[in-house]
Amino acid sequence: MLSEYSKALFKRVDKRQLMQFKPPRLPQRIHTKTLHIDNKHYSKYCEEVAWPNSDKMHPLYLQMLSLPLQMRCLLDKQGPFPLLGLIHCANDVHVIEDCDLSEPFECRVRFNDVRAHSKGWEVDIVLDALQNGQSVYRAVSSYLVKVKAVHVAPKPTHTHRKFGEQGRDTTSQVLENQQRELIAKIDATSDTGRRYASISGDYNPIHLSTLSAKLFGFKRAIAHGMWTLACVASRLGDGDASHTQDIKRIVCTFKKPVLLPEVLTIYRLPSHCPSAVKESVQLEVSSIDDTITHLSVQIDY
Repeated sequence: MLSEYSKALFKRVDKRQLMQFKPPRLPQRIHTKTLHIDNKHYSKYCEEVAWPNSDKMHPLYLQMLSLPLQMRCLLDKQGPFPLLGLIHCANDVHVIEDCDLSEPFECRVRFNDVRAHSKGWEVDIVLDALQNGQSVYRAVSSYLVKVKAVHVAPKPTHTHRKFGEQGRDTTSQVLENQQRELIAKIDATSDTGRRYASISGDYNPIHLSTLSAKLFGFKRAIAHGMWTLACVASRLGDGDASHTQDIKRIVCTFKKPVLLPEVLTIYRLPSHCPSAVKESVQLEVSSIDDTITHLSVQIDY
């Protein structure tokens, strides 16, 4: 995707659409490509994210392969969004049917929705993948475009709580933290960004080195959000009997970037609906000292 990144440097953005009150217009073009899975590449991906040997495809592999199509979508001349500076803020991945890695995938990528955000605009790009004419996979990636526009509300001022309210909130948080179950840890090493870039083709400078990341305002290189999420999905089975079930849906919100190197902890949150325990799990990915929450994830079977 190096050519796409070079094109992004010269893309002209219609800032007037981003500054107005109503949502900007979304191009209607559908970007398509037929993908034939390279077994060696898939094996390298599985090794990188620690996906065990399985006849089930990693639920995030196709989403990663769709990145060049997503970039073409964002580079559309009629699109008002800049490619550089976008913040990947959420994912909703749905494995509709079992995917056959020996059969080609017909991939279709397009803009899906745009809505106001407290910091600008949030835009969705959807991937639909078909095999033999049947829909088997759908992934929605949400990106934040920061902009100072008339619809963006100012930061709320701090209001005084009544006596005792803060104490109750803190107590509730402490109790929930005590009920969490540590599932696994992830070692995100300093070269994680470069390794994943070589597999995904996503050579965004913020992932490659401290020097290149500092040019974009980061203290150190940050891990690809999809690398972290893929590792979470792979390690869900550690000590968890539900790993024998099929992952059907992953809904994730990215909260804080992972500065490399870092050791991450995966916690399973207590369920408030006992009957759904075997069908769904709520996860939280935090820093090793538990001071930063990087991701919140829901996985359905």
